[in-house]
Amino acid sequence: MSTESSQLPACSKCRTRKVRCDRQAPKCGNCTKGNVACIIVDAVTGEQYARDFIHQLEQEEIRLKARFENGTSQAGTVTLRSETTERTPRGPLTGETVASHNGFVGDGSGLGFLHHILSEDKWQQHRSRILEQLADRPRIVDQAVVPHELPPLPEAEQLLENYFTRFHIHHTFLLRQEVLGIFYKMYGQSPPSDAPIPVVDEASVQDRFRLLMVFAISATTRYRNGLCTQHPYGYYLTAETLLSKIPLIKNTDAIQNLLLVARFGMYHHIGCSLWEISQVCMRQCIELGLHRSPSKAIEPLREQHHRRIFWECYVLDRYSSGILGRPFAVSEEDITVFLPVNAYDDHIATAGPGTLDAMYQPGVASFTEMSIFIVFIEQRRISSRIHTTFYTPMCTGASGGENDVVFKSIGKTYAAYVRFKSELDVWRLTVPAFTNPRSLYERADWHDFMYHKDMLLLTRGALHSLPSPLSTSSSSIRQLIMACHIAATRVIQLYGDLMDKGAITWTRSYFQVIFTAGLTITYCISLGVLRHSPDETQSQTEAVDTITRCGRILSYFKDRMPDAGSFAVVFDLLKEEYIAGLLGHASQNLDQNVGNDHINPDLTQGLVPPSDGDFNSMWSSMGSDLNGFGVYTDFE
Repeated sequence: MSTESSQLPACSKCRTRKVRCDRQAPKCGNCTKGNVACIIVDAVTGEQYARDFIHQLEQEEIRLKARFENGTSQAGTVTLRSETTERTPRGPLTGETVASHNGFVGDGSGLGFLHHILSEDKWQQHRSRILEQLADRPRIVDQAVVPHELPPLPEAEQLLENYFTRFHIHHTFLLRQEVLGIFYKMYGQSPPSDAPIPVVDEASVQDRFRLLMVFAISATTRYRNGLCTQHPYGYYLTAETLLSKIPLIKNTDAIQNLLLVARFGMYHHIGCSLWEISQVCMRQCIELGLHRSPSKAIEPLREQHHRRIFWECYVLDRYSSGILGRPFAVSEEDITVFLPVNAYDDHIATAGPGTLDAMYQPGVASFTEMSIFIVFIEQRRISSRIHTTFYTPMCTGASGGENDVVFKSIGKTYAAYVRFKSELDVWRLTVPAFTNPRSLYERADWHDFMYHKDMLLLTRGALHSLPSPLSTSSSSIRQLIMACHIAATRVIQLYGDLMDKGAITWTRSYFQVIFTAGLTITYCISLGVLRHSPDETQSQTEAVDTITRCGRILSYFKDRMPDAGSFAVVFDLLKEEYIAGLLGHASQNLDQNVGNDHINPDLTQGLVPPSDGDFNSMWSSMGSDLNGFGVYTDFE
């Protein structure tokens, strides 16, 4: 093989300028001189890769081959992560920060979308500064909290009530009566005489762990709202000491224990990857056959519980894998188990013999503690199909890769968009309406937020699947751009309204959603979305107001999540450049014009920065998802 044939092709910059590319790593001479990323475009798939990233992969290949040829490594190397291993790139990053990234982040993660924005000529002068800013990731500081024991009975009762009304209805994987039974045992209380699951034994280590984790999760919002003084991390630290004494593999108890840890990890740094927890959970579900309908009849409440456990694992998998752009742990085609039935546990437990699904009539509307969880799963399944359709790379067939361009045609892409939009519209109509909502998950504006969040996922996916540059002469493409702009705008407005009302707390997942929405608005405007508005001036003003509000929300997040601050700073830079470039001096009085878009100062009291599990460096740990992007589910 000749040297020429083994070299990488010319970079996109040299090809565009039609100049000779010296093809040197980590950058060719022209890209080094221009201080821009040296990007290689795969001629078959159209995917973009940094030349430096490919060079590092080649060097790693050489190192591994040499290691293999030298025989077995010295004892101990398999358990220690060397500095070289830490620097090894795990995914197709397209910036100069590969060395600081220590986990695979695929196409669905959003890296490609930010790269697309930064590849535009007007951002070239800022590209290096932006990438340097993103590379500056503050160290996550451990919580300065000491372990504490179970709280007094009055506080415990409030924590339990808060858990059932605020968390349990959205993630209903624990049986209510089992939790109550543990509570009665730990506090020496007598359960009601008609309790479906009576207390018959002494409290175990497992019981203690479960109740501590329930209190840790519940205390998160109470502590942030100033309703209690005990930091939730204290409960977790005490529960953590029990991990070696409780099951974490082999049965449904183990899965529930891991799910509790993962739920707490949505709010606080727990020192492990939520994605890895999700994989362990789903692996056990598959080994236990929970993803399939039972082959023989089992007790109805037990079957209902198994369904709830599996679908909670499904939600966690779609959340973590979607954010990181990784394949889902189980495909939709392999799932045959039904959703949980919309019924209370005590009704199922006392209904007598019969199949579980015979107890529930789908056409009959009824509100139970399962109602929100069921519609949440249904929404996740829609977004999962959207992700698979638009964000999963097509496999190249032996005949030459015909499958690669299945959704490159505007006709097929638009038809898929219409189909998924119809599914989301139907889903929104099925969400129960609560006259007096007790928590975020019973609020109509929360479900509006979730609807527009998935509309944003859908429209971005449709645009992402089309070849670049987009041809805005097509009416279908213009409709997609407009729908994408509207969805991003509504996401920011609805979240800002919920935040101002004190109805919603903050997580890294929400930060990612708002950051993504803000970038999407600037992207759509760069495609000329405002020029097609009846009143372009008014549309520009509204767009600037929305982007400014987005910046304020991200700044609010930045103060509470220092490790996410780099992204807020980058957005501020993009925002100011956009405003200065498109609106000029008309933006000088922005602060006076958007005075109502403030952050409720009451929300700033008593907050301690949380952090997701590991999620493999800042980009992934923040739940970030910025591309033609991946799935992002939301956990209050």
